[in-house]
Amino acid sequence: MEYKQFIMKVKDKVEENAGGNYDVNINHVIKNNSLELDGIIISNKESRISPNIYLNDYYEKYKYGESVENIANEILRVYEDRSEENEFDINFIFEEMKSKIIFRIVNYSKNKILLQESPHIRFLDLAITFHGLVKNDYNGIGTIRITNEHMNEWETDVGELMSLAGRNTQRIFPASIKPMNEVIESIMERDIEKYIGGINLSEWNEFTGEDIDSISDDVMMNFLQEIEEKQQIPMYILSNSNGINGASAILYTDILKEFSTSQNSDFYILPSSIHEVILVPYSVQLSKETLREMVLNVNQTQVPEDEVLSNQVYIYRRSTNSIEI
Repeated sequence: MEYKQFIMKVKDKVEENAGGNYDVNINHVIKNNSLELDGIIISNKESRISPNIYLNDYYEKYKYGESVENIANEILRVYEDRSEENEFDINFIFEEMKSKIIFRIVNYSKNKILLQESPHIRFLDLAITFHGLVKNDYNGIGTIRITNEHMNEWETDVGELMSLAGRNTQRIFPASIKPMNEVIESIMERDIEKYIGGINLSEWNEFTGEDIDSISDDVMMNFLQEIEEKQQIPMYILSNSNGINGASAILYTDILKEFSTSQNSDFYILPSSIHEVILVPYSVQLSKETLREMVLNVNQTQVPEDEVLSNQVYIYRRSTNSIEI
């Protein structure tokens, strides 16, 4: 069965098994870095939340022998679990959202389609985008991307959005800078917790219900740990307090300046993913090109497509308090 035929078969079977009180629809979604996915949306009159349940991975299960019936039942179980976890109101009135508008950074060239319909600010090879925070608790966070339509309805502009997000993001998700060895230890502890059934941090980004590890690229970190040990160059991980979309912390007021002062050095910024960056104090022993080749290789082989931030390596200059490529 071809993919398009498969998703319609699954839709029909979910609709049949769910009963007449539910509407079932297919939703084509463009994610970060223009990753295109198909989600199934199950909704009823009693709930305002209808999370996307993506079908692309289910098609792989189908190709390996899973029946459409079993897949439809699994989707319904996922829907029930997520509906119970996410009973909250969305009120996108501007005055009530002002304290909840946050920013993120994404790759500019990989997101041109999304950026056409979203207010944004160019920053190096990146773009600053804006999101409304509608959920933030022990189960994770939920956001809705702010579009040009929202901005026009609110009668605001990019400058005001950036002013609000600049204050809110740093307040709600404070920065975290940790030494490499400490992060490696936490990765090991996290993996052990997963193995014994520990709770994973998850984010309901645009209500997709995706599980996101707070540190996504263990391979890069292990590689850098080897450099750190051999050349005795200390390295640090910059993220935010919950490790989700933490690379945006490079925009926080004075965070890079304070780190540079503490190290008495300029430093490289390695964009290991949208969730964190790696800070490497400048050393003649490490060339920018060597680091860039490593970032490119890891992005191509280890980091999920929709979590890649950039293939560039940035340098923070103390003299100008600025980041450059």
